[in-house]
This record gives sequence, C-alpha cells and structure tokens, in this order.
Amino acid sequence: MPVRLAHGSAPHVALRALGVLVVAYFALSPLFRDLTPSELGELTDIAVLALAAVALNLLIGFTGQISIGHSAFFGIGAYTLAILVSDHAWSPGWTYPAAALICFVVGVLVGVPALRLTGLYLALVTLALAQIFPALVRKFDDLTGGSAGIGGLSYDAPAWTGLEPGRRGRSEWLYWLALGTLGLGYLLVRNLVKSRVGRAMVAVRENPTAASVMGVHVAAVKTIVFGLSAALAGIAGCTFALRQTQATPDNVNFTILGSILFLVIMVVGGAGSLTGPVIGAIVYYRVDQLSRELPDKTWLPDPVHDFLRGRPNLATLVFAVLLILLMFVAPFGLVGAAKRIGRRLVVVVPSIPTSKAPGPEVEPAPTPTPTG
Repeated sequence: MPVRLAHGSAPHVALRALGVLVVAYFALSPLFRDLTPSELGELTDIAVLALAAVALNLLIGFTGQISIGHSAFFGIGAYTLAILVSDHAWSPGWTYPAAALICFVVGVLVGVPALRLTGLYLALVTLALAQIFPALVRKFDDLTGGSAGIGGLSYDAPAWTGLEPGRRGRSEWLYWLALGTLGLGYLLVRNLVKSRVGRAMVAVRENPTAASVMGVHVAAVKTIVFGLSAALAGIAGCTFALRQTQATPDNVNFTILGSILFLVIMVVGGAGSLTGPVIGAIVYYRVDQLSRELPDKTWLPDPVHDFLRGRPNLATLVFAVLLILLMFVAPFGLVGAAKRIGRRLVVVVPSIPTSKAPGPEVEPAPTPTPTG
C-alpha cells in the first residue's frame, strides 16, 4: 500500500523541499566544486539544450502543435547575437532581448499561415523552415558571413561578478548565464501553463473545436505560443553561439538534425511535463557522451574494445538502441515513468476545503406547521 500524504501537509512540504534541494545541489555545484573549464562547458551545453527543449515542449507538449523547425529559431537567435556583436559592437548581454524579439516576430509570422495546418502538414512546413535556414545564411553572406560564418564571439565575465579573468572565469560566467536563462524560461513556461492561458493551451491540444465552443480564441493561442516558443529557442541559440565562439551554417544544431535533437530530448524527458525537457537534456547529453567514449573504456572486454575502436559511428548506433529500449520501458518519458513508480510508493491526496465561502448568513426558513 502506498503512503498517503495530504496536500500541503508537513510531510508533503518536506518531500517537495527535498526535491528542490537536490536540484539546487546540482545546479549550484560550481560554487563548491572545483570544476574545470571543460566540465563547466558541458554543464553549459546541457542548460542550452534544456532551454531549447523547454521551448519546443511549450509548443508540442502543451499546445499540440508539431514543429520540426526549431533549429531555425535557434539559429536566428545565434546569428542575431553574432551580427550585433561583430558588426555593431553590441555587448552580448544586450543582444538577448533583441534576439528574443526577432525570434518572436518570426515565430508569429510562421504561426499565422500554419493555423490551417495540423499534424503531418504542419510538420512538413516547419521541416521546410529548418531546411531553408542554412541555405539563407549562405545566400546572404554579406550579412551572415556565408559558409565561413562569424567568429571571434566572446563574453567575458563582468567585473561585478568577481570571477577571475581568463578561460575559467569566462566558462563559469557562461554557465551561470545559461542556467539563468534556463531558470527564467522554466518559470515563464510554468507560470503560463498554470494560468488561465495554460488551460486554454491544453484545451486547444485536446480538442480545438471544443475549445473554440468554450470561448477560447484558438488562432490567438496557437500564434502567441508559437512566437513565445521561438523566442525561448532564440535565447538558447544566443548562449550556444557564445559557447561555440562562432556561428556557422554547418553547425548541426542549426540544421534539421538540431530540430530532431530537441525533439528527442523532449520525448526522452517526457512531453507535456515541466521538468521533462530538463531531465531529458541531462540524460541525452550524458548517454551520448558515454557512447562516444566507449572505445576508450578500459573496463570493457578486449573483444568488445577492439570491435569499437576505429568505429566512431557506432556511438550513434549505441545511443539509438538505448533510445528504442527507453521508449519500450518508458513510453511517456522518464518523468512519466518516475511518476508511475512514485504513485506506488506515495500518493498525495488533494486537500478538501472545509471553510464556507464568505457571504451574508441566511437564516433557515421556518418549518411550516401542519394545520387542520
């Protein structure tokens, strides 16, 4: 029998506080761990991928609009930062609002004609967007640098941070920047989903016709959410450009493969879950890293070690097999599997309001006495 906890009770609050402390321990680990610049870079990459997946989850998981073109918004954000920094001498920090605004406008412009499309047809339109973006970058080479891209991007830690100058201070600053944008993006999505607009989004996802009958402006919800999702993806692209110190059209995250990558991360963590994209980004990055390093692992048996050496493409195969196994074991993602297992151990019982609603007290009517 699972343990039953009342919602809002002391044990329930303590359980949630424990979860927050665990998350804070890993997120704030650079404060009390001596991490190398490479390790800080890995954490930055995870935060960037998580924010891109959070943006896609807002569109697919909560609104039901399929998109395979978020790599284009990711790239637009990166190139907005690169162009403003290299050509107009902007501070990288000020490019974030500009990139978010531009990506929001582009997302709305893409979302408006896509209102009449659903399912596979919408996926094909966004797929075309992902395919066109690298070609446009190469076409307008006077602005974007063409195939060579734009390099020399750097964001040194401001003096007020107290971080040491050099590569380590820059790596730590980029991590806090990536973590901060991820936290703000998560809070934005969470507050949106928990609000009246969030209920409208879920209604549109479940049944657009019924949502329209209930008074939801389906077109406005779809268009605005498309724009917000694009803006968050653009912000992730800004940090990615600073992490790479360049923006080139050949980068995998600016192509269709980048869109598929964001989709895989969302599905692995759990679509329609607030924490799913973050969990998915951590698991994807670490599993992909492990699969690529398998040929160098000394604990493997010699026959396996010899077979893997010289075959770097096997890392992709290993990850694909693990992903297939995960979908069989946890079809609703890791968060969905964790919730299913957790319900067998702990059940949170919603609290039942006992107080009466405020209002004037009405005396009961007198009971009529029989006559005759």
